Amino acid sequence: MKRLSLRIVGLVCAGLALLSSCTGIFSGPMAADMKPSYLAMETNSGRILYASNPNERRPIGMLANIATAVVVLDWVSSGNVSMETQLTVPESACQWPATNLLHLRPGDRISLRDALHSAIMWDDSACAATLAYACGSTLSMMDPDGAFVAQMNRMAAAIGMNATRFKGSNGSIVSLASTRDLALLGMYAIEKPQFKGISSKKSHTATITNAYGQVRQAVITNSNRLLAYDNVDGVRAARSKSAGCCIIATSTRTSVKMIDPRTGKPATYGQRLLVVVAGARTSEQRYKTATNLLRDSWSTWEDWQRSNDFSNHSQFIILPH
Repeated sequence: MKRLSLRIVGLVCAGLALLSSCTGIFSGPMAADMKPSYLAMETNSGRILYASNPNERRPIGMLANIATAVVVLDWVSSGNVSMETQLTVPESACQWPATNLLHLRPGDRISLRDALHSAIMWDDSACAATLAYACGSTLSMMDPDGAFVAQMNRMAAAIGMNATRFKGSNGSIVSLASTRDLALLGMYAIEKPQFKGISSKKSHTATITNAYGQVRQAVITNSNRLLAYDNVDGVRAARSKSAGCCIIATSTRTSVKMIDPRTGKPATYGQRLLVVVAGARTSEQRYKTATNLLRDSWSTWEDWQRSNDFSNHSQFIILPH
């Protein structure tokens, strides 16, 4: 199967206008004042199937946890770090009680594996912050959190997330991105087997050890209800006051032989749809929009293949090797 590498520095995005890098603190409207935005694409070809307001910068809530997870997984891979490494929960990770879903306390210990599951499958700020602190400590002992967020923004720039500015390691701190950028983040994340494996799980049991050696367990249930729909295999659902209800989801089908839009020659591709919905007012609206996008996108994708019209490159996101 032909695979398009996501290890990129440059990105051509002819169909969606590139936005300048964003700076400063967000002072724009919250989710209730913004129209929802969405994007649907077939990731292996780069074909954009549907899009609405894809370049509008907006708060992304707990979708920021995806970026935290992929930066941590890059650290795990490059540093040969064990997923069973025990992380000590820092005091800073427990400052958002409403999204401290495992009820962690400073000094608790949790494995890197379990913390990743909770950060990816739930709207868990405490586990995301614990992961960020552990990874960031290898970059700067003086400012682990700041060093980690800087690494998040370097990752975003490297994969072409030009409208994105991460302000923190979790969605309790308002970060900004466009739906187009979230599509790129989802594509980058789902290429990582460990991330894909976690985001596709229905549940996971985490083990937490407190400072006195007492052990307890907690069951994490994936908040992504689309996992039961049409071969959906990730990525994550999220919600927050600033961002509203959001989701990034991918769905796969068997490989297909088609024309490579870069070369005009036949090639064999896996088929993967990716949909992003940001700023839905309710959870039901989020899932309804995402479900309709998946249904209509598969139909549009099949019609486009049958048309043999591969000439309009303005409707592609092309990822170079």
